Amino acid sequence: MIFFKSKLEKGIDFLKTGKYDDAIGHFSQMLSKDPNDCNAQFYLAKAYYKKNDIDKTKENLLKCLELQPDEEIIKEMVEITNFKKISSDQHYNTYLNFSSDGKKIIFTSVRRDTNGDGRINYLDNGGIYVIDSDGQNERQIVEDNYINSDCSFSPDGKYAVYLSRRRDTNNDGKIDNKDSAGIYIFDLENGDEQLLVTDETYNKKPIFAPEGQSVVFCGWRRSGGNSGIYSVDVKTKTIRELVPDLYENTSPAISNDGNYIVYSSWRDDTNGDGKIDFRDASAIYTTDIRNKQTVRFTKDKYDNSYPLFSHDGKKIIYLSRRRDTNDDGKIDSLDFSGVYVMDVESKISEDVVSDNFFNKFTSFTKDNENVVFLGSWRRKYRLKDKEIRDIFENKGIYIVNIKTKKTEMLVSDKYFSSSLPQVSSNNKVAYLSWRKNTRRGIFIRDIYKLPSVFELKEIIEQNL
Repeated sequence: MIFFKSKLEKGIDFLKTGKYDDAIGHFSQMLSKDPNDCNAQFYLAKAYYKKNDIDKTKENLLKCLELQPDEEIIKEMVEITNFKKISSDQHYNTYLNFSSDGKKIIFTSVRRDTNGDGRINYLDNGGIYVIDSDGQNERQIVEDNYINSDCSFSPDGKYAVYLSRRRDTNNDGKIDNKDSAGIYIFDLENGDEQLLVTDETYNKKPIFAPEGQSVVFCGWRRSGGNSGIYSVDVKTKTIRELVPDLYENTSPAISNDGNYIVYSSWRDDTNGDGKIDFRDASAIYTTDIRNKQTVRFTKDKYDNSYPLFSHDGKKIIYLSRRRDTNDDGKIDSLDFSGVYVMDVESKISEDVVSDNFFNKFTSFTKDNENVVFLGSWRRKYRLKDKEIRDIFENKGIYIVNIKTKKTEMLVSDKYFSSSLPQVSSNNKVAYLSWRKNTRRGIFIRDIYKLPSVFELKEIIEQNL
């Protein structure tokens, strides 16, 4: 049986085989005969993009928009353009978080070479910025004279909390990420900054409690001790121990009612080396803040990490590393984690995303029915004699339905790599994204719908 390819398929074959000039000629000829051929117009733009002719790419994408493209073409368009860019990809942005109403984003941004090495990257100091989620009204609240990180809003959006490294606390002659950070809060209305917890001890992961009167954080507060979990009263600066430092504890998250924290803890010598440390497997625990009663939710047979409560407090999502997924004979940080959801009442958990892929940075949607996460491209796994390199390749952003386990891509990894997706209360996802010759810009998309033609026109004009 002989199959004949359509003219469109023939042009797409030119693209797939790298014959971009042939593709341009082919699609241009198709358009000369039918100027309203939306598909030919899009693939002509794609051919110019492959040749790195950005002006022609923009010109032809805008022409394609005038022809009212269908949903599939729009999906392919945003693979080229990405979604709405709200902070420049010429900056090195990170540590982004939404306000509780989803209307603002706080983030750190490296915008100059503060260490004099001729580059702008994560080794430089970053200032802290606040911007509306539509990309308007950006303002700097903390200067880049220091190493600032881990910023987030108070529940009412009136304050910011963050880490700031301002002294050479380890006496090695420089201030860098090896030094201890103080915990600061910033009043966004009057511009006042306060030191909440000094850098005399090592602090990590500060977050406001839901009542807005205290900040919960991890800290190493005594010489030779492990990391406990603490809260500090914003007004009195009184520090209260929530989880003692008998073991290493990290990544605390708070339930929306403010009564429980969930975290990872290393409490057994699971690798048999005679000591308990971060090289062992961790389990997921919750502690009732009111009476300090602690419950273990997972066994440490596997390495479990980054737990979060659902918005209704009925579920916990976490990553669990359980297999040697890269076939190097050991289970370590280069292996993939599956995404698991546990019912808080029954303590029954199930995987919702397979560890056949790289997965990280999970977040519940507001309705508690879906999880947004960072992931590697979805292909058949363990093909014979095929090298597995996903952990080092571009990452996309995905959404999975907890009940059906159906996974869909929200942000493509075809031309961009992304990281740190954050979900808002009004169904947006903000994320870092970059491609060759750019740094890390901040982008945003609606989780459940694609951009309108008007929005996409703005994206094409601003992103390319």
